[in-house]
Amino acid sequence: MYLILLVVLAVYVTYKLITTVLPHHLLIPSQNWREKISYVVKYPKPIYLKVGTKRSSYRRRLILASENPAFYTNFINNKLKISPNDCENGDGFLNEMSRRDIDDPKRRIIYGFFHPYANNGGGGERVLWQAVKATLLADDKNICVIYTTNIEAQPLDILNKANKKFQIDGLDHSRVVFIYLRKFNNLIDGNYWKHFTLIGQLFGGILLSLEAMYELSPDVWIDTMGLPSSYLLVSLSLKIPILAYTHFPILQEDMFGKLKFQKLKDLWKFNIIKFNDYFALGKFIYWSILYYFYVYLGSKVNIALANGSWTFNHLSKIWVFNTAFGNVLDVLYPPCGTEFLIKQANLNQPRSNKLLYLAQFRPEKRHALLLKEYSNFLSNNFPNVTQITNKFPTLVFAGSCRTADDTATLKFLQEQVAKLDLSRFVEFRIDISYDEVVELLSSCKFGLNAMWNEHFGIGVVEYMARGCIPIVHASAGPLLDMIGRNDQQENCLNNWKTDGGFFFKSYDDPDLDPNLQKNTETGYIKFELFDQFIDYPTFETLLKELYVNDPTIIEDSKLLKMRQIDQNRVAEKFSNKAFNKKWIEYINDLNTLEKQYREEKRTKVEQVY
Repeated sequence: MYLILLVVLAVYVTYKLITTVLPHHLLIPSQNWREKISYVVKYPKPIYLKVGTKRSSYRRRLILASENPAFYTNFINNKLKISPNDCENGDGFLNEMSRRDIDDPKRRIIYGFFHPYANNGGGGERVLWQAVKATLLADDKNICVIYTTNIEAQPLDILNKANKKFQIDGLDHSRVVFIYLRKFNNLIDGNYWKHFTLIGQLFGGILLSLEAMYELSPDVWIDTMGLPSSYLLVSLSLKIPILAYTHFPILQEDMFGKLKFQKLKDLWKFNIIKFNDYFALGKFIYWSILYYFYVYLGSKVNIALANGSWTFNHLSKIWVFNTAFGNVLDVLYPPCGTEFLIKQANLNQPRSNKLLYLAQFRPEKRHALLLKEYSNFLSNNFPNVTQITNKFPTLVFAGSCRTADDTATLKFLQEQVAKLDLSRFVEFRIDISYDEVVELLSSCKFGLNAMWNEHFGIGVVEYMARGCIPIVHASAGPLLDMIGRNDQQENCLNNWKTDGGFFFKSYDDPDLDPNLQKNTETGYIKFELFDQFIDYPTFETLLKELYVNDPTIIEDSKLLKMRQIDQNRVAEKFSNKAFNKKWIEYINDLNTLEKQYREEKRTKVEQVY
């Protein structure tokens, strides 16, 4: 009994520390803060501002008053030094530091972007930097803070890379502050944890968010990398609005399907004399705790944005409290930077009869599946063929190798090409430049995607933008968001050919139901989607339909019309302009919420800091 009381007391004390003591420490500087800062400003030579453990509250004061907030990065070290320009400004700088009323029109807002891998250059980073640009465009008083673990890269190097990689130009660098996280950066890396990886990463996310808050507490928390455990302390301590942009849910209901005990009612099957049942019970408890913790974390998010319909559908099942609490759960397609591809595209130019597959050489991209079915297509319809003709297409695999595993996958594929005697019909383009990628997109007739349940698929968007007709696996993003039409969903669901491309399925798909295949036409596979039963061709059968059974389907005039439809769809849904418009709307909503949270959730003293 006493042990239970001690545990309850410990939990209560911890909760009070997190919700009352910690926010006071993070947000409110010492009583003589103006005198301390004034002393450093007026000192005849540069000296550090000695603030003890209150770096967050002092750094906030400096950033909110400075003409160049970016100066207050902690790239060199965590010590605080005042900008020479701010020192020159003297009294003006000190006056700007005065406490602001909630409705003060001059009050600035700090948007904290929690994205530890800000310099990685992937699709998630494209979203980050376009979101930063849109946030700065939304209001001149907005300041963006980037929390990153890329401690080897200087702020200007990161910004230049974003510009070069994603064409993120025109950023007001003075309003982008980099906060480098050094203490717990390895804890969010899955490779760090030998066992219990997910719970370890969640724990790492909590500690990393605490480090971020300790260096600089923002007014709004924005997670663009998918680290939901960061919401815990942010919501309890800072009491600020949270926006989460989710590329992929870290947990799904489907994972319970792999367990022996999938629901509480299944526990009646537990056999106390079977050791394996204890192991299965442990897994059920472990995953249940993680799942409902994820549900709880989602309830802390004010605006949850999914990168596509597949992710949205899963989040809707998991973060069930969001809509109940009046929070936003919506789809915001990532900015795909398609403006350049569309602007420079010549849809009328002749194209090579090639199937282009832009993808990294990883097993889940299923290059091997395409090779196997392409080989079957040739042997069954063009037996003993030795030369390329216009009666059938050839394959182009263009991609990169980032790891040793990728290189091994590439080697295996090259061996398969030789084994299947396809060397004349399959071309590999490895680690090519972006200009070469654009050249392929401009010259190939079709673009491939074979991945099962790819939650988005930016490569398909690039196909559409540049005029490559998509031939893609009928699942997730390519099915729900890209080739199909959202205003007439049946157009993409009940037909393997649409106004913008073609779909196929595979017998290797994990969600294949053998019981549905009894009366299915040869070469077609029956799937249940949205309470409909649909027959999709295999990749081999699809090629036969297009090149043997009815080549009129892919006449030049029809393909031109499809290209025009695809380009219009990309401009409307996946362009940077479309992203900016919606993102700024959400930023305005966050601005309103920030005022509301200050007034309703903070003490009188905390409100003005």
